[in-house]
Amino acid sequence: MNSIQKLFTLLLLIASLGSWASPSNNPLMQKGWAALVKDNENEAFEYFWQAHEKAKKDKNTADKAESLLYLGICSYGSSLEKGLQFVTKALSEYKTLEKTNPENALIGRCKCLQLISTIYIRQKKYEQAMELSKEVISGLEGQDDTSGTLGLAYNSLGSLYEKENDIEEAEHHYTLALTEFEKGKNIAYLPSSYCRLGEIAKGKNDKQTSFNYFKKAISIAESSENKQAQVTALVAMGRWYLRFGDDMLQAENYFNKARIIAVPLSDKTFEINSIEALIELKKEQSDFEEVAKLQNQVINIKDSFFSFEREQIVKSLEVQFEVSEKNRKLELISAEQKVSRLTNFLLALLLVLVILIFTILFFFLKRINKRDKQLLKAKQELVNLMEEQKQMKEQQFQNDLEYKESQLSAVTIQMLEKNELLDEIKTILTKKGPTSEKDLKKLVSKYTIQENNWRDFDNYFESVNKNFYTRLKQKYPEISSNDLKICALIKLNLSIKEMASILNISPDSVKTARHRLRKKLQLSTEENLTDFILSV
Repeated sequence: MNSIQKLFTLLLLIASLGSWASPSNNPLMQKGWAALVKDNENEAFEYFWQAHEKAKKDKNTADKAESLLYLGICSYGSSLEKGLQFVTKALSEYKTLEKTNPENALIGRCKCLQLISTIYIRQKKYEQAMELSKEVISGLEGQDDTSGTLGLAYNSLGSLYEKENDIEEAEHHYTLALTEFEKGKNIAYLPSSYCRLGEIAKGKNDKQTSFNYFKKAISIAESSENKQAQVTALVAMGRWYLRFGDDMLQAENYFNKARIIAVPLSDKTFEINSIEALIELKKEQSDFEEVAKLQNQVINIKDSFFSFEREQIVKSLEVQFEVSEKNRKLELISAEQKVSRLTNFLLALLLVLVILIFTILFFFLKRINKRDKQLLKAKQELVNLMEEQKQMKEQQFQNDLEYKESQLSAVTIQMLEKNELLDEIKTILTKKGPTSEKDLKKLVSKYTIQENNWRDFDNYFESVNKNFYTRLKQKYPEISSNDLKICALIKLNLSIKEMASILNISPDSVKTARHRLRKKLQLSTEENLTDFILSV
């Protein structure tokens, strides 16, 4: 990597950190930003994480998105992947915010895209980075952008064009970036822009212009106490003296000053760049022993830097866990306090309600006690009267039932005696045997049981056994009127012989009719027909 590429990397780091304007009025994020500017990344990460957890708890989408963005800014210097994870989540939150606060969502989205572009540049995904920066410019051009994001997008495009050796486009975008920064009075961003334009002018052998740019960069970086920008500007000025002034002593002074400032910085890229500038100088002086020492120092710093990156990742995870644990414990304590307060309140309320209820009950019972005594006597008299009426009704019902049963028995006996008499007549007529007597026999058989007798029988039977026929018909629609007669006679618990006499058929016919009835009633062989009919 040549000196211009190394300087380009440093300028990119400075611009990517400095380009993000300080957060909104959220105190936690402001504290985090103040710590980040002072290169205290662990402290900054902790504040940003606390802001993120608070935003989640408060369901504040805007603060949640912004805290995720600044967690990405804080993390990507030590872990590009971690930074990319945070900024991707922030982008998703800003997408949610588009419906309620489209202006804030647009600016936040552009910040996220520019941070992703910066990460892509460090991952050497230059084409994707260029597309994202162009999208940021398209979104913010014509807008009143005070965050500096538009200027950073111009700077990123300028650096990408510079890598493609398209110097004119690079200078054009650097100039646009400088204009944006000066217009927005973003002092923290200016050193990187002056250094970039100084490098362009140096490449064109414009000695005075490049010197003026570097001098401005050093002045602003010192006044704003931007350590990273100071290192980059001092290294750039030292290299200017190597090229144009041929003043190795002055160049070495700038390189050493840059190295002293870079040593306490957490991002060791700046210290490495200052040492590599000294290595170039010592090579010019043919001091190869010093070159070897400096190269060993660079190797050691790189080794420790990679270890530091791993430590930073571990620390960030520890901070996340500690903050989450603290928040969890605070939530548990808060929940317990709420439960305790609610319990005390409910107990007090319950006590008041109990006292109130007992007071009301006391006066209410006292009031109705007298009335109850008066009502009790009237109620007892009423009960006695109702009991007497009930007994009278039961007695009347019993009398009616006995009367109807006697009537039913009388009709049954009448039918039985009549049919027995007719059977005797048929027997006598059968012995004589003339044709006229045969006709008389048929006539007697035809009118053995008259319809009026069965109608009277049915009426009395139904009055004693309410809805007996109806229940059978509903359960067994196929049952016939003759089957109903058999059922009624079974219900009266008559014998087969008695049933045969009433129906004027043989006992075998009664048995056959009972067998057919069992089939229609779907009774099994184990079930008793009489018991079944009696249960209906």
